[in-house]
Amino acid sequence: MILYSVGVAIVDAALGVLTRRDHHHVERIPASGAVVVVSNHLSVSDPLVLASALRRAGRQGTFLVMAEAFAWPGVGWLLRRTGQISVRRDRDPAAALQPALDALGRGWAVAIYPEGKITTEPDYRPMSEVRTGAVRLALTANCPIVPVAQWGAHRLLTREGTSSLVRPLRWLGRLRPGRLSRRPTVVVAVGEAITPAQLRARVADPEDLRAMTAVIMDDLRALLDHLGWELVARGGCAGGATPPSWPSTSPGFNCWPADCSLRCMVP
Repeated sequence: MILYSVGVAIVDAALGVLTRRDHHHVERIPASGAVVVVSNHLSVSDPLVLASALRRAGRQGTFLVMAEAFAWPGVGWLLRRTGQISVRRDRDPAAALQPALDALGRGWAVAIYPEGKITTEPDYRPMSEVRTGAVRLALTANCPIVPVAQWGAHRLLTREGTSSLVRPLRWLGRLRPGRLSRRPTVVVAVGEAITPAQLRARVADPEDLRAMTAVIMDDLRALLDHLGWELVARGGCAGGATPPSWPSTSPGFNCWPADCSLRCMVP
């Protein structure tokens, strides 16, 4: 898919100018073969960041995208020409996921957001109500799932509706002298790949899709916690608390970077 490769290369270059980026363990994404990539969903710009991370791993991503996006002028044409997959939420899960299974059968990397929509949590944490499509795909295709946590994409495009679509125009302002020093930080952390056998071994009922999906989301939240500690270590922690070295195993103190600053919470 030449158009996809060119498009992601342009996005990658733009992100390099407009943001500060940090990637952890991108090498954990298999260099070849079928793989399901799951990530948290903060804003409409998330796929740009994830596609850029996949590019660093030498992979092209096929994303599951809500069907409504294919009706947007220009956007729909681009999604179809780059091989993205339209998903209708009102369809039977088996039918809705068949195009993704076909892509996995060709050895592609399929990216999916288990939350099914941009998070509505005030602190941008992953929602508890998630869909089981990622696990269905991995079990049916007998391929690994790789959790990818990212933080910072919501600073590029807001999670609100139409207002977020015009915000990219403001990026040009960052190119003025003195503005690049205030570029938002975008951090991506890749977790260990989980095989179907490993996934089944971590739940009581090996046929319980929701339990297996919960395992994946727990791994994703753990990665996000690690990112939170790392950002706190960089920027300091309110209240005089000293974060431990990254990653953290401390259960009594939880630091999480809020929308525009670092916020520390002691349970």
